[in-house]
Amino acid sequence: MISNRKGKMYLDFLQNRPGATIAGVYSLRPKPGATVSMPVTWDEVRPGLTMRDFTIHNAIDRLKETGDLFSGVLGQGIDLAITVQKAQSVFNSL
Repeated sequence: MISNRKGKMYLDFLQNRPGATIAGVYSLRPKPGATVSMPVTWDEVRPGLTMRDFTIHNAIDRLKETGDLFSGVLGQGIDLAITVQKAQSVFNSL
């Protein structure tokens, strides 16, 4: 449960295997308000950010404003060590 994590981030490594199902970027979730799986910038990662911030009602306007933030994933990739350090600094600031 999220409440039991106490400042820790849960990375589900089992989602990264053949046959695993996971919501892709820009996928609608079957939740009230039709939330959208939306990529965000590090500047947007802050206390209070929730999945309800991105819905079927504002997703298109956001894409028009920010462009496709996910497009970089199809290129060179990321440095996982740097990404983990950034994630730790965000959680340490909470």
